[in-house]
Amino acid sequence: MRVIRLAERDASRRGPTVLAALMLLVGAVSAALAVTAPARRPEASALLAVVAALALGVGAGMLGHVLRVRRSGAPDDLVRLLSGALDDTYLLLVSPRLPGVPGEVEALLVGPPGVRALIARRWHGRYRVRGNGWEFDARGRRGWIPCITNPSFEGTAARNAVATWARGAGHENLPIEPAVAFPDRHSRLILEEPESEVVTIDNVPWWANAMGRVQRLNAERVVAFAESVIAATRSRTDGGSEPADRPGLNRRPG
Repeated sequence: MRVIRLAERDASRRGPTVLAALMLLVGAVSAALAVTAPARRPEASALLAVVAALALGVGAGMLGHVLRVRRSGAPDDLVRLLSGALDDTYLLLVSPRLPGVPGEVEALLVGPPGVRALIARRWHGRYRVRGNGWEFDARGRRGWIPCITNPSFEGTAARNAVATWARGAGHENLPIEPAVAFPDRHSRLILEEPESEVVTIDNVPWWANAMGRVQRLNAERVVAFAESVIAATRSRTDGGSEPADRPGLNRRPG
């Protein structure tokens, strides 16, 4: 698999950090006000205490998630997940910046089967996927509970955004599918006939083999799409500098 690293998503990395810091700040201010609130307003002190606890808890959780993602070396872990299972007929376009496409699209995988819009989840714990339903193993009496977010729906939304951009860039009828990747060993997935593609450390060889059975794009269309993604990303990058590790795309992949 050939890897083309495009622009770093600095803004998307700063966003969660700033939001976590704001939540922590709100929590700290609320806690201080709860302590100093006049005794004749006990209901106000109680409300501020609740707000402080919620804000501090959410802020700490968000900050912990940001730090875990940074330590994981994202998106390098995604590259490692896929590189051993795919040959040189595939291009992995890491960190694309495309108009109208959400920043959570960490990479576009382009090859003979078509395009995969890849989003990654680095969750800790045990999860189960049934159709489009996602559940978390809360253990004990609670057992399996629905996840707060649904990667299947998020992947579909990301795929639709990429498809809309592709049509506008002149790539009509391009086969584009969503795929949700779990490159972290802390994520344990039980897959029970998921309706969307889910890629894990355990099933990546099977996924690559199943995907590779369908041949929809020739080398020329693969290269044309990749060049469009590179051009669009460069146009949105300050200075439009050439990616340092961009391989030549004027030759047939493989």
